[in-house]
Amino acid sequence: MIVLPTVLGMRPALRPALLMLTLSAFVTLAGCGFGLLGTIQLVTNRAEMAAYVDRFNGVQSDVRVELSYQESPSQAVLDGTAGDIVIGEWLASPSVMDRMDGLGDIVKPGKIDPAWFYARLLATGSRDNRPVLIPLSFSLPAVVYVRQPIDLPTMFMPLDTLQTMSKAFNRTNKAGALVNVGFSPAWDPDFLFSTAQLFGAHLRPGRKGLPAWDESGLKKTVDFTRSWLVDVNGGADADAAFSKRILVQPWYKLLSSGKILFALASFHDLFALPEEERRDLDFRWLSQDGAIPVLDDVLYAGVPRSSRDKAGAKAFLQWFCSLPVQQSLLSVNQSRRIGVFGVTNGFPALKSIDEKDLPAKYPLLLGHIPMENLLMFPDTLPDNWVKLRDAAVLPWILDAASGQESQTLDKRLEDMQNAQIK
Repeated sequence: MIVLPTVLGMRPALRPALLMLTLSAFVTLAGCGFGLLGTIQLVTNRAEMAAYVDRFNGVQSDVRVELSYQESPSQAVLDGTAGDIVIGEWLASPSVMDRMDGLGDIVKPGKIDPAWFYARLLATGSRDNRPVLIPLSFSLPAVVYVRQPIDLPTMFMPLDTLQTMSKAFNRTNKAGALVNVGFSPAWDPDFLFSTAQLFGAHLRPGRKGLPAWDESGLKKTVDFTRSWLVDVNGGADADAAFSKRILVQPWYKLLSSGKILFALASFHDLFALPEEERRDLDFRWLSQDGAIPVLDDVLYAGVPRSSRDKAGAKAFLQWFCSLPVQQSLLSVNQSRRIGVFGVTNGFPALKSIDEKDLPAKYPLLLGHIPMENLLMFPDTLPDNWVKLRDAAVLPWILDAASGQESQTLDKRLEDMQNAQIK
């Protein structure tokens, strides 16, 4: 079995930040039409929310929000410990969404206008055409490289271009061992997930709590990965040996040393680097046929059905998700040099902020903002997706591509599920 290396895909931990939001950005709660009660609890794993809660509590006195940290907000919903508001990744699964209250009374024109959002994100957070989750931010896979001598004319890095350029860069020593590798699909789990999306695997909830997929798309993913490992990198064993020997440094160090040509990173990981480390770096969005995949860690907010004060919870969401407040947060984050990209460390789910405000705040993004029709958003995800993805789906793709897998993906998932039941 090939073990997924995580050196290049590692996401840095967020640091708690104290933000001071301007009062002019505050949308008053008096006109929201809610009967507000005492104190509400917000459950999240996002440290930056502490600052926003602090400011919300400071600009009005009708309702007070208290923050509670949970490593897995989605699991907190399932356990009934998600308080009155929950903000986290992987909330858009059937079991979690079944436990969320409807938000149709605030997600509508005049309040949180649906037209502000990427339509596909809002639809994924809905059940039976009722909004139950509000998208906050999402991540895009960036192919990062040293700017010179590479000069690519567009914002895209197509899969075949990445493969061709990587092959030309590869070098072996006299013993035939790889000493330089352009890129490997085994370096980053996000690359495999994104490739599966681009080839139409269409991973989604299936029967008995397991994923479903399109067989043709999954086969294309395996075949493409196999061709890379075998035809480009000299075989799975050679690829794994290089990874074990070389991938002990951060990806940006490996780029600057010339050991590798490309690395995959979310833009917020690139932005989080010190200026001296990213001064010579550039990036293009991973793509295929003009489509750019959105990673599976979309950040959503919602109100659990078990909330004790749904009115207060929705009042906070209406404030936090308003266009003026989100625009203000961008300016405050940058002026105070707080290490959070966007508002919640990702591309905001509000289209106008991405298309108009972000390029002005982040020069690295000039000419790199994809329009909505270019983005391929993930489907509603299966329950327990992260465990299934990391323990079964992505390792199976690599094993099948390297010729080390005799089971079907269905059988591996069933075996994993049966082992958990026992």
